Amino acid sequence: MATRNEAGGLVIGEVLKQARARRKLEIRTVEQQTKIRAKYLRALENEEWEVLPGPAYAKGFLRTYAAFLGLDGDALVDEYRRKVESSLGPDQPQHFAEPILERRLRPGEEGRPPWRRRLPVIAVLGAAAVVLIGIIGLIGGSGSEHHQRKGKAHGRHQRRAGGPAGGEADGSPSKPVTVSLVTHGAMEICLLPGHGQPLIDSQVLSAGRREGPFLPPADNYRLDLDDGGFVTVLLGGEPHPVRSRRPASYAIDADGIREVGFKGRNCP
Repeated sequence: MATRNEAGGLVIGEVLKQARARRKLEIRTVEQQTKIRAKYLRALENEEWEVLPGPAYAKGFLRTYAAFLGLDGDALVDEYRRKVESSLGPDQPQHFAEPILERRLRPGEEGRPPWRRRLPVIAVLGAAAVVLIGIIGLIGGSGSEHHQRKGKAHGRHQRRAGGPAGGEADGSPSKPVTVSLVTHGAMEICLLPGHGQPLIDSQVLSAGRREGPFLPPADNYRLDLDDGGFVTVLLGGEPHPVRSRRPASYAIDADGIREVGFKGRNCP
Protein backbone atom coordinates (compact mmCIF):
# COMPACT_ATOMS: atom_id res chain seq x y z
CA MET A 1 0.00 0.00 0.00
CA ALA A 2 1.41 3.41 -0.97
CA THR A 3 2.50 5.66 1.90
CA ARG A 4 0.76 9.04 2.18
CA ASN A 5 1.71 12.17 4.06
CA GLU A 6 -0.45 14.18 6.40
CA ALA A 7 -1.83 16.32 3.57
CA GLY A 8 -3.08 13.21 1.78
CA GLY A 9 -0.38 13.05 -0.88
CA LEU A 10 2.05 10.30 -1.73
CA VAL A 11 5.39 10.23 0.12
CA ILE A 12 7.43 9.80 -3.03
CA GLY A 13 10.69 8.63 -1.45
CA GLU A 14 9.02 6.07 0.83
CA VAL A 15 6.98 4.64 -2.05
CA LEU A 16 10.17 4.08 -4.05
CA LYS A 17 12.12 2.66 -1.10
CA GLN A 18 9.37 0.22 -0.12
CA ALA A 19 8.90 -0.98 -3.70
CA ARG A 20 12.64 -1.59 -4.09
CA ALA A 21 12.79 -3.35 -0.71
CA ARG A 22 9.92 -5.65 -1.67
CA ARG A 23 11.83 -6.69 -4.78
CA LYS A 24 15.05 -7.04 -2.75
CA LEU A 25 17.03 -4.87 -5.16
CA GLU A 26 20.28 -3.02 -4.44
CA ILE A 27 20.76 0.53 -5.66
CA ARG A 28 23.65 -0.58 -7.91
CA THR A 29 21.42 -3.17 -9.56
CA VAL A 30 18.77 -0.53 -10.27
CA GLU A 31 21.48 1.78 -11.63
CA GLN A 32 22.64 -0.88 -14.09
CA GLN A 33 19.12 -1.69 -15.24
CA THR A 34 17.71 1.85 -15.54
CA LYS A 35 20.96 3.68 -16.48
CA ILE A 36 20.14 6.30 -13.81
CA ARG A 37 23.13 7.18 -11.64
CA ALA A 38 23.02 5.80 -8.11
CA LYS A 39 23.33 9.26 -6.55
CA TYR A 40 20.15 10.34 -8.37
CA LEU A 41 18.29 7.18 -7.32
CA ARG A 42 19.22 7.89 -3.69
CA ALA A 43 18.18 11.53 -4.11
CA LEU A 44 14.74 10.39 -5.32
CA GLU A 45 14.32 8.00 -2.40
CA ASN A 46 15.46 10.64 0.11
CA GLU A 47 13.54 13.43 -1.66
CA GLU A 48 16.75 15.46 -1.94
CA TRP A 49 15.47 17.37 -4.98
CA GLU A 50 18.36 19.85 -4.96
CA VAL A 51 20.75 17.01 -5.91
CA LEU A 52 18.92 16.39 -9.20
CA PRO A 53 19.85 18.37 -12.34
CA GLY A 54 16.43 20.05 -12.50
CA PRO A 55 12.64 19.46 -12.54
CA ALA A 56 12.62 18.07 -16.09
CA TYR A 57 15.19 15.42 -15.18
CA ALA A 58 13.52 14.71 -11.81
CA LYS A 59 10.24 13.89 -13.56
CA GLY A 60 11.98 11.79 -16.20
CA PHE A 61 13.91 9.85 -13.55
CA LEU A 62 10.71 9.33 -11.53
CA ARG A 63 8.88 7.86 -14.51
CA THR A 64 11.77 5.56 -15.42
CA TYR A 65 12.36 4.39 -11.83
CA ALA A 66 8.62 3.90 -11.19
CA ALA A 67 8.16 1.88 -14.39
CA PHE A 68 11.11 -0.33 -13.41
CA LEU A 69 9.56 -0.99 -9.98
CA GLY A 70 6.08 -1.57 -11.42
CA LEU A 71 4.63 1.63 -9.92
CA ASP A 72 2.36 4.31 -11.37
CA GLY A 73 4.88 6.83 -12.68
CA ASP A 74 2.24 9.41 -13.63
CA ALA A 75 0.90 9.47 -10.06
CA LEU A 76 4.40 10.06 -8.64
CA VAL A 77 5.11 12.80 -11.19
CA ASP A 78 1.77 14.49 -10.38
CA GLU A 79 2.69 14.43 -6.69
CA TYR A 80 6.13 15.89 -7.51
CA ARG A 81 4.48 18.75 -9.41
CA ARG A 82 2.09 19.43 -6.52
CA LYS A 83 4.63 19.07 -3.76
CA VAL A 84 7.88 20.43 -5.27
CA GLU A 85 7.28 22.48 -8.42
CA SER A 86 4.37 24.40 -6.91
CA SER A 87 6.63 25.49 -4.03
CA LEU A 88 9.17 27.17 -6.31
CA GLY A 89 8.85 30.91 -5.98
CA PRO A 90 9.24 33.43 -8.80
CA ASP A 91 12.80 34.22 -7.65
CA GLN A 92 13.95 30.60 -8.05
CA PRO A 93 16.25 30.03 -11.06
CA GLN A 94 14.53 28.01 -13.75
CA HIS A 95 16.12 24.76 -14.93
CA PHE A 96 16.15 23.72 -18.55
CA ALA A 97 17.33 20.64 -20.44
CA GLU A 98 19.87 23.09 -21.94
CA PRO A 99 22.03 24.11 -18.94
CA ILE A 100 23.67 26.86 -20.99
CA LEU A 101 20.36 28.77 -20.95
CA GLU A 102 19.93 28.59 -17.18
CA ARG A 103 20.03 32.15 -15.80
CA ARG A 104 17.87 34.80 -14.16
CA LEU A 105 16.07 37.37 -16.28
CA ARG A 106 17.45 40.88 -16.10
CA PRO A 107 15.10 43.74 -15.17
CA GLY A 108 13.05 44.72 -18.21
CA GLU A 109 13.24 41.27 -19.85
CA GLU A 110 10.17 39.85 -18.08
CA GLY A 111 7.52 38.78 -20.54
CA ARG A 112 9.62 39.44 -23.63
CA PRO A 113 9.83 36.42 -25.94
CA PRO A 114 13.43 35.33 -26.72
CA TRP A 115 12.91 35.90 -30.44
CA ARG A 116 12.00 39.56 -29.84
CA ARG A 117 15.22 40.16 -27.93
CA ARG A 118 17.15 38.79 -30.90
CA LEU A 119 15.41 40.88 -33.59
CA PRO A 120 18.20 43.51 -33.83
CA VAL A 121 20.86 40.81 -34.25
CA ILE A 122 18.77 38.95 -36.84
CA ALA A 123 18.21 42.16 -38.81
CA VAL A 124 21.94 42.96 -38.89
CA LEU A 125 22.85 39.41 -39.94
CA GLY A 126 20.19 39.45 -42.66
CA ALA A 127 21.50 42.73 -44.12
CA ALA A 128 25.06 41.44 -44.05
CA ALA A 129 24.02 38.26 -45.84
CA VAL A 130 22.33 40.25 -48.64
CA VAL A 131 25.44 42.39 -49.15
CA LEU A 132 27.71 39.34 -49.15
CA ILE A 133 25.57 37.53 -51.74
CA GLY A 134 25.69 40.61 -53.98
CA ILE A 135 29.49 40.83 -53.79
CA ILE A 136 29.89 37.14 -54.56
CA GLY A 137 27.56 37.48 -57.56
CA LEU A 138 29.63 40.37 -58.94
CA ILE A 139 33.10 38.92 -58.55
CA GLY A 140 32.39 35.20 -58.71
CA GLY A 141 33.29 33.24 -61.83
CA SER A 142 33.66 29.67 -62.89
CA GLY A 143 37.31 29.63 -61.82
CA SER A 144 36.43 31.11 -58.40
CA GLU A 145 33.59 28.60 -57.91
CA HIS A 146 35.92 25.74 -58.82
CA HIS A 147 38.52 26.99 -56.35
CA GLN A 148 35.90 27.27 -53.57
CA ARG A 149 34.59 23.74 -54.20
CA LYS A 150 38.13 22.37 -54.20
CA GLY A 151 38.96 24.20 -50.96
CA LYS A 152 35.82 22.93 -49.18
CA ALA A 153 36.44 19.36 -50.31
CA HIS A 154 40.02 19.61 -49.08
CA GLY A 155 38.84 20.90 -45.68
CA ARG A 156 36.32 18.07 -45.31
CA HIS A 157 38.95 15.51 -46.25
CA GLN A 158 41.31 16.81 -43.58
CA ARG A 159 38.59 16.70 -40.90
CA ARG A 160 37.72 13.09 -41.77
CA ALA A 161 41.41 12.28 -41.46
CA GLY A 162 41.45 13.61 -37.89
CA GLY A 163 41.39 17.41 -38.27
CA PRO A 164 39.39 19.70 -35.95
CA ALA A 165 35.63 19.13 -35.93
CA GLY A 166 34.75 22.79 -35.48
CA GLY A 167 36.13 24.50 -38.62
CA GLU A 168 37.99 24.34 -41.89
CA ALA A 169 41.56 23.07 -42.14
CA ASP A 170 42.92 26.62 -42.11
CA GLY A 171 41.32 27.28 -38.70
CA SER A 172 38.41 29.45 -39.91
CA PRO A 173 35.15 28.78 -38.01
CA SER A 174 32.35 26.77 -39.61
CA LYS A 175 28.76 28.01 -39.78
CA PRO A 176 26.92 27.77 -36.42
CA VAL A 177 24.09 25.24 -36.47
CA THR A 178 21.20 24.36 -34.16
CA VAL A 179 20.77 20.79 -32.96
CA SER A 180 17.81 18.79 -31.62
CA LEU A 181 17.65 15.11 -30.60
CA VAL A 182 14.82 12.55 -30.75
CA THR A 183 15.52 9.23 -28.98
CA HIS A 184 14.20 5.89 -30.24
CA GLY A 185 14.83 3.99 -27.02
CA ALA A 186 16.05 4.60 -23.48
CA MET A 187 19.73 5.57 -23.65
CA GLU A 188 22.44 7.54 -21.86
CA ILE A 189 23.55 10.59 -23.83
CA CYS A 190 26.13 13.35 -23.55
CA LEU A 191 25.81 16.38 -25.85
CA LEU A 192 28.66 18.85 -25.58
CA PRO A 193 28.87 22.11 -27.62
CA GLY A 194 32.20 23.57 -28.62
CA HIS A 195 31.45 26.85 -26.82
CA GLY A 196 30.28 25.85 -23.34
CA GLN A 197 29.01 23.41 -20.71
CA PRO A 198 27.22 20.14 -21.58
CA LEU A 199 23.70 20.53 -22.92
CA ILE A 200 22.89 16.97 -21.86
CA ASP A 201 25.15 15.76 -19.06
CA SER A 202 25.30 11.94 -19.44
CA GLN A 203 21.57 11.69 -18.73
CA VAL A 204 19.26 8.75 -19.41
CA LEU A 205 16.56 9.82 -21.87
CA SER A 206 13.43 7.74 -22.37
CA ALA A 207 12.18 6.52 -25.77
CA GLY A 208 10.48 9.18 -27.87
CA ARG A 209 12.06 12.04 -25.89
CA ARG A 210 12.86 15.24 -27.82
CA GLU A 211 15.53 17.61 -26.59
CA GLY A 212 16.24 20.98 -28.20
CA PRO A 213 16.59 22.93 -30.34
CA PHE A 214 19.50 24.18 -28.21
CA LEU A 215 20.28 27.89 -28.37
CA PRO A 216 22.45 29.74 -29.10
CA PRO A 217 23.74 27.70 -32.08
CA ALA A 218 27.28 26.33 -31.86
CA ASP A 219 29.96 25.81 -34.50
CA ASN A 220 30.33 22.16 -33.48
CA TYR A 221 29.09 19.56 -31.03
CA ARG A 222 30.15 16.17 -29.64
CA LEU A 223 27.47 13.52 -29.19
CA ASP A 224 28.21 10.46 -27.01
CA LEU A 225 25.97 7.39 -26.95
CA ASP A 226 27.42 5.89 -23.78
CA ASP A 227 25.90 2.46 -24.37
CA GLY A 228 24.99 2.75 -28.04
CA GLY A 229 21.44 3.35 -29.23
CA PHE A 230 19.36 4.92 -31.97
CA VAL A 231 18.72 8.67 -32.08
CA THR A 232 17.64 11.11 -34.79
CA VAL A 233 19.75 14.28 -34.86
CA LEU A 234 17.95 17.30 -36.30
CA LEU A 235 20.80 19.37 -37.74
CA GLY A 236 19.44 22.75 -38.76
CA GLY A 237 16.01 21.09 -38.91
CA GLU A 238 17.16 18.27 -41.24
CA PRO A 239 16.90 14.76 -39.72
CA HIS A 240 19.99 12.52 -39.59
CA PRO A 241 19.58 9.03 -38.07
CA VAL A 242 22.48 7.95 -35.83
CA ARG A 243 22.59 4.31 -34.74
CA SER A 244 25.22 2.25 -32.94
CA ARG A 245 25.20 -1.12 -31.16
CA ARG A 246 28.19 -0.12 -29.05
CA PRO A 247 29.38 3.00 -27.19
CA ALA A 248 30.14 5.67 -29.80
CA SER A 249 30.97 9.37 -30.17
CA TYR A 250 30.16 11.68 -33.08
CA ALA A 251 31.40 15.10 -34.22
CA ILE A 252 28.61 17.37 -35.50
CA ASP A 253 28.96 20.60 -37.47
CA ALA A 254 27.53 22.32 -40.55
CA ASP A 255 29.13 19.70 -42.83
CA GLY A 256 27.28 16.83 -41.17
CA ILE A 257 27.86 14.08 -38.61
CA ARG A 258 31.02 11.94 -38.38
CA GLU A 259 31.90 9.15 -35.99
CA VAL A 260 35.07 9.76 -33.95
CA GLY A 261 36.93 7.84 -31.28
CA PHE A 262 34.66 7.11 -28.31
CA LYS A 263 34.99 9.81 -25.63
CA GLY A 264 31.98 8.89 -23.50
CA ARG A 265 31.59 8.64 -19.71
CA ASN A 266 33.54 11.89 -19.55
CA CYS A 267 31.02 14.67 -20.07
CA PRO A 268 33.14 16.62 -20.40
